[in-house]
Amino acid sequence: MRLFFSLLLIIPFRIFASSIDFKLDKVIEIYGLQGFNCNITQPSDPLLSPLGEALFESKLLSGGQDTSCSTCHLKELNRVDGLPISVGVGGHGEGVNRLKHGKGILVPRNSFTLAGRGHSNYKTYFWDGKVEVESERIVSIIGDGKGKGFHSPLALASVLPILARDEFLGLLENTQENEMISINDSYYEDRYFKATSFLRKQISTSEGDEWDELRKIFIGSKIEPENLKLSDIGNAISAFLIDKENCVENKWSQYVRGNKESLTEQQKQGAFLFYGKGRCVSCHQGDLFSDFNFHSIGTPQGEFGVSIYGQDLGRSEISLNYEDRFKFKTPSLLNVSKTKPYGHNGAFQTLDEIVLFHLNPMPFFKNKEWTEKELYSYGRILSSRSKMLSYIDMFTKEEFDQLISFLEAI
Repeated sequence: MRLFFSLLLIIPFRIFASSIDFKLDKVIEIYGLQGFNCNITQPSDPLLSPLGEALFESKLLSGGQDTSCSTCHLKELNRVDGLPISVGVGGHGEGVNRLKHGKGILVPRNSFTLAGRGHSNYKTYFWDGKVEVESERIVSIIGDGKGKGFHSPLALASVLPILARDEFLGLLENTQENEMISINDSYYEDRYFKATSFLRKQISTSEGDEWDELRKIFIGSKIEPENLKLSDIGNAISAFLIDKENCVENKWSQYVRGNKESLTEQQKQGAFLFYGKGRCVSCHQGDLFSDFNFHSIGTPQGEFGVSIYGQDLGRSEISLNYEDRFKFKTPSLLNVSKTKPYGHNGAFQTLDEIVLFHLNPMPFFKNKEWTEKELYSYGRILSSRSKMLSYIDMFTKEEFDQLISFLEAI
């Protein structure tokens, strides 16, 4: 009889211990997950949000008055543009329409979603990490951010496109009509001060209904156009992004906070693979799904890049370290299923494609049309591939589908 009751006690425990919810509870405990919290944000002034939204949508900040932040961050596409690499100044339309007339300067990196960018734990911005938080300092290509009046790393990151020729400054052929393009000849820190001076003059004195309306919004935000600094623009845009674009409500966060019904059985199995033998968590950590470090998955270069000879050397352009060639920031996976294409240059058109490339890059190249440059030089890029991806003991097709299903829940 005693043995019978002992078995009654042991059997339910074993059933419970083998359940997927029990396993995921242990995962949540071990990794200290809390779910994405919309209320944990970087410093910002909510009163600047209306001005930030106006600036985000306005083309008046660009030298040719043809580009805005929203050009490459479309609301209907979850704040990406849907293109492998973006089309900046000189382009027309939105999304794929920017490709149709064949004009405009290519910005040779994939645009990124803005979801979660205002979270206080978001530490590194842009594919190459040109804005980072280090020991409470905001380190960037234009120098110390706090000393220039930026409220947060997001605020500083928000203005860097304004200082980029391809994204905002304008076309060289319009140099005589566009004073702003001359800023491109300066080093980045000098660009900050020159852009401040130029935009202060533009916003204070330019005539027209759009300028008048923008001035009213500035004054309503208690920023005097004649005393404007570029950091004021960054602080306003980041306030808008934190107020309206930062929050992510997903099924995984609901699950982490205790709603066991928020995920399907397939998604739960996918979560256990993500944190288990798939080893995705090695780089995609925490509630933001990023270690904010730099890794190479061996992404093929493609035809266009920001470095010499059309390459994209990634992090090494900022760190100047040879070992950082072809490494890029681990992207946050928030809203990942809604923000295709993928990779720093948009080389992967589907979520299935880039996940499989992490596991085994060979199938990607089976049907790929190689350029001559890629055919004879891909070896050195492949050699940069992270050792963490050298061998992953997965998958069956069923497991692969489970993992993809989980990624659709975050």
